[in-house]
Amino acid sequence: MLMARSRIAGLLAALALIAAACGGAAAETTSTTTTTLGRPATTTPTSPPSSTPGGTGGNAQSDAVQQQVDELIVEAQQIRGLELLEPIDVVLLNDEEYGARFEEILEEDLAQDDVDAINALLRTLGIIDPDDDYRQLIEIFLTTGTGGFYDSDTGELVVRLVADELGPQARSVVIHEVVHALQDQHFQLLDDRQELEGDPAYVSLAITEGDALLREATYVQSLSLREQAQYVADLADIDLSPLDALPGYIINSLQSPYLDGFAFYNRIGIDNIDAQFTDPPESSEQLLEPGKYERDEQPRTVTLPDLDLPGYELWFDAPAGQRDIEYILLDGVSPDLASDAARGWGGDRNRVYNKGDEEAIYLLSYLGDTKRDAEELAAGFEAFIDNLVPADSFTLVEHADDEVIVIIASDPELGPQLTAALTG
Repeated sequence: MLMARSRIAGLLAALALIAAACGGAAAETTSTTTTTLGRPATTTPTSPPSSTPGGTGGNAQSDAVQQQVDELIVEAQQIRGLELLEPIDVVLLNDEEYGARFEEILEEDLAQDDVDAINALLRTLGIIDPDDDYRQLIEIFLTTGTGGFYDSDTGELVVRLVADELGPQARSVVIHEVVHALQDQHFQLLDDRQELEGDPAYVSLAITEGDALLREATYVQSLSLREQAQYVADLADIDLSPLDALPGYIINSLQSPYLDGFAFYNRIGIDNIDAQFTDPPESSEQLLEPGKYERDEQPRTVTLPDLDLPGYELWFDAPAGQRDIEYILLDGVSPDLASDAARGWGGDRNRVYNKGDEEAIYLLSYLGDTKRDAEELAAGFEAFIDNLVPADSFTLVEHADDEVIVIIASDPELGPQLTAALTG
């Protein structure tokens, strides 16, 4: 939900976080595996595609780094089994330059209206404190936990150098991001993703990032033991302590598409990856639960009535999906309760209204696979509200048969109108 109206999520390569998770740091909150799949090289371009350095100067050291990048571009094509259809521009940046680049991206792509809406929502839910600001929190994540990104709008591959060198960890970023360039040139999904919101956007992100992470892992496995040790040391040197200031919902929402996509491809097999770019899973439920994917279990259509709420703007109106519901609950209840409550998802409609950055309304109309699934979701939201939502808010959790209605509004005076509209 957080990145529903921004391309920023598609630019991220949160490799520091991902590597920590694959090493076990996040294992308690995910159901992913760390088994990787290898594949022999199948593509050998006749000549290395050209790339353009930036931010590293023109000395012999930067020339050597550029040669490494050109070699990695060839290797990434071999690992992925696709050839670049046109050259890509590679920009190599040190920490200071990288931070400045992301500040530019935030300024261009994270509109203040979206920041206000997210602030209002997360404050209403109790996920962030009244004094917290989403723009500042997301900047912490981007500048702390990321190693590079591919910008499908500009065709640029931006890599963050460690001590102005291209060590094993930075080289793995190049592999990861060249895979995104290959996806962009061979498939339409990266462009289509800009128009998606909610659960469909999450699925498309998992499809693209899981593929890139898998190829990155394949590359790391191909390194010598000495280089693998240096890779681990590079990651250990990254100071992740600033991330302690972030709520779990923000970190999970931005990190888990990589891990969910990675685990999904481990289940379905590497030979089935290309098909996902033209016929992706229907929901995050299919990503997470193999049986639902194999049966092609379709989400049930859920609607919400149109509401006339003077002064409020409709910011989000799409399915939240199993994963987003779980991660919202996770900030207020135990992992087991959040997972149990979200599982059994049959379909939903999630709507968010906001009035600036002060007032917000969260609406969820949910259908469970069974009556028990609906009861578990209702219990999860009741506990979440008790533990996290500010006491002066209006809240309602109502369920009947397989249906659940959740209303959380910062203005309690809206309670009767919302209740009548959604339950009347």
